[in-house]
Amino acid sequence: MERLEFLKKMRSMAESLYDQISPQYWAEFGCDVDETHLTYLQKFLEQIPPGGVVLSAACGAGRFDGLLVEAGHPVLGIDQSAGMLKQAREHFPLERFPQLQYVKMGLQDMNLEAAFDGAICMDAMEHICPEDWPGIMLNFQKALKPGGRLYFTADWEEPEFMERSYQRAQALGFPVVYGEVVDELEAAYEQAKAGGPVLDASVYHFHPPLEQVQAWVTQAGLAIEEISTGSEYHHILARKEKT
Repeated sequence: MERLEFLKKMRSMAESLYDQISPQYWAEFGCDVDETHLTYLQKFLEQIPPGGVVLSAACGAGRFDGLLVEAGHPVLGIDQSAGMLKQAREHFPLERFPQLQYVKMGLQDMNLEAAFDGAICMDAMEHICPEDWPGIMLNFQKALKPGGRLYFTADWEEPEFMERSYQRAQALGFPVVYGEVVDELEAAYEQAKAGGPVLDASVYHFHPPLEQVQAWVTQAGLAIEEISTGSEYHHILARKEKT
């Protein structure tokens, strides 16, 4: 399989699986927000002007959107999964939350120009292949107003685990690069589609080195303000320079 075809398949499988599991997503994952995420989300919100518009990118079922609205911000939530957006809208009905809008849009497809005072992308970039990272970071830079803030997470994994996964994926004939985790994906995906448990292995993951993440951020014209690692994620706060 050529790599371009492989990556297209990985993205399609992720969208399909999230569409399927969306009805139970909120009950199983939606209410679980750990202290590290909350701490960095609060740091992010402290940098957003009162009433500033926030982009919730790859918002899923709206796990963090209620916190943004409670802080007084109009929010646009985007996600490539129609099923997840349906769940978000059911939890935040338009008649009660007119300041919260949802649009079906993938991170790779963002075309939002200088519209937001801040943007978050929480626990989603692990599903993005290395080829798409630079464009997505640039999409965020374009979406932010001058001085706008970005908070996103990048998944972290043990080097030993990544090495084992990489070697096995290569042996199975997958056109992978180091950091991609797909060696158990197809079996786990089929099991989840058949109603079995949804595991991390059920969907494509990529764990880039933190140094590479930093390079992609700065190359997109964003200035990194703070980085920390906790709860199995790198937490990155960045800003768009004022012109």
